[in-house]
Amino acid sequence: MVKLLHPDVCTLPLAGDAIARINSYRKEMEKYQQGEDDGGSFKFLTENEVLFTGDPELLQRSYQNYQLLMNLKDESLNHFKKYLPQSMSFKDGSLLVTTESRTLPLTELQLKPEHTNWILNRMYELISWMHQMGYGHLGINPESVFIVPETHGIVCMSFYHMCKLDTKPESLSGKYLNWYPAVVFKQKKAIQYLDTSLAQRTAIYAMGDRSGNGIVLKKTVNEQLIDFLIAPHYSSFQAYQDFKKLLLQLFGKPMFHHLNI
Repeated sequence: MVKLLHPDVCTLPLAGDAIARINSYRKEMEKYQQGEDDGGSFKFLTENEVLFTGDPELLQRSYQNYQLLMNLKDESLNHFKKYLPQSMSFKDGSLLVTTESRTLPLTELQLKPEHTNWILNRMYELISWMHQMGYGHLGINPESVFIVPETHGIVCMSFYHMCKLDTKPESLSGKYLNWYPAVVFKQKKAIQYLDTSLAQRTAIYAMGDRSGNGIVLKKTVNEQLIDFLIAPHYSSFQAYQDFKKLLLQLFGKPMFHHLNI
């Protein structure tokens, strides 16, 4: 399109303005095709291939933790594989992550509550399963959770800080350190509350409050919903159940809201 409309070859009026609009659109598209996370940086190679580059130790840890989850001897694994990448492999020192469908990171997105509700539902479901298996993710945030707009799915793309529950974490997300409950710094122990808190703050972020605190959203979003998101929830599965009940109470039976991005 640029070649066709460039003023050097196109004599149509406003060709220059058209080029400016196309370049602006390209910048907007590129904004969602790359980003920075705890391990370093990531960029899309295709719609379902993302290359993570950065700290070799964290990349290796993410890869090993992913392999650990994929090799769990659990009957429900086949169901939860849809929330995990299709594959991970190293390519020239970078970690190539592939997914079954097109995905987008939550970074830069601002979504309506009807979309953040299903995203939080999926995050609750994923961490509840991980907790049942005895592990905490400890790194749920807008860069680790990618969404699948067409199917209302999510894919957790990195596992830098994952560890066994009730053990001392090896690392936490530096970028989102203030999102962790204060108890993690007192007890220095991985508990379910850390993941539920991170998931809820990620949902708040996705609605437009980049601080993750949520208070400002009470002006534009249902207050009961925000109160739930800023309240502590110590059991992931109970939080998941309570959230579904709240959504039914506030919005009625679940509906599929198309997300066109």
